[in-house]
Amino acid sequence: MKRFLTLLFILLLTLSLGMNSLADVIYEPEDSFFKKHRDECYYENRVYIASGEAGYAAIMKDPKSNKKVEELPNGTEAYVSYVWDREGGWALLDRRGWISLTELTVKYDSVSFEAEYGKEFLHPEDPEFLDLTGCEGFGLWEYPGDKAPYARLSWTGEDAWFTAPPDDLFFNTIYEGPDGLRWGYVHYYYGRRDFWVCLSDPDLGRIPDAGPANAENPGPGQEQPTEAPADLPSPTAAPSAAPETSAPTEAPLTPPDQRESASPWAPAALAVGAMALAGGLLAVFRRKK
Repeated sequence: MKRFLTLLFILLLTLSLGMNSLADVIYEPEDSFFKKHRDECYYENRVYIASGEAGYAAIMKDPKSNKKVEELPNGTEAYVSYVWDREGGWALLDRRGWISLTELTVKYDSVSFEAEYGKEFLHPEDPEFLDLTGCEGFGLWEYPGDKAPYARLSWTGEDAWFTAPPDDLFFNTIYEGPDGLRWGYVHYYYGRRDFWVCLSDPDLGRIPDAGPANAENPGPGQEQPTEAPADLPSPTAAPSAAPETSAPTEAPLTPPDQRESASPWAPAALAVGAMALAGGLLAVFRRKK
């Protein structure tokens, strides 16, 4: 019986590893052009803003087609899952078509923030843990200085994620703004990826009344400026009196799959292999018994 329980535990463990692998599979769209040119595409996972010279960005059936299926008015935001890295670059809008990158502007995000402030990131030798005593939750920010957190995890109220303040939130990438606020970056935490937490005030969530700093649409190839609250660093202005540190040896914010062609079958094969291994162990046990 003891041996059977041991094998059963191995079965459950291998199955859980396989399912976790499936959970991290990168979504691949049902697009004929994408499937044909999969090896020439990279996973982008960013939001872009229409900024075409004609006042709109033309959505084409595919990069090789002359068929225009839709016009995206300038200023409209659209999620781009993949980019075809040929002919100047083409962005895929799932189930809608393709847009030339010359007619799009990337929306300021964590990747943009890293490119602008990455040299000032601090990497403490020992990870810094966040003490959430006295807090009711903490905000998840796209980047330090954004107008508001895009989500909030709490342990109070009907939408609570936890039953108590988590004690496993730690940071090895820190940014200190000129206003004295300290921020910590998290690559992955309970299904959430690539976000920042205000270490000075974890539940910071003030939303300013002011609109975007630049109401006009930017030209092609320029990033859309985003205004930050008055007491947070502006992502488009150089910080005042902020010491410049040497560039980190690693790029902590760039997702490892940013430009990799990840196959969706590898995790699935791993899961099937795990189940087969567990089944084989049980079969061996039964024959010996």
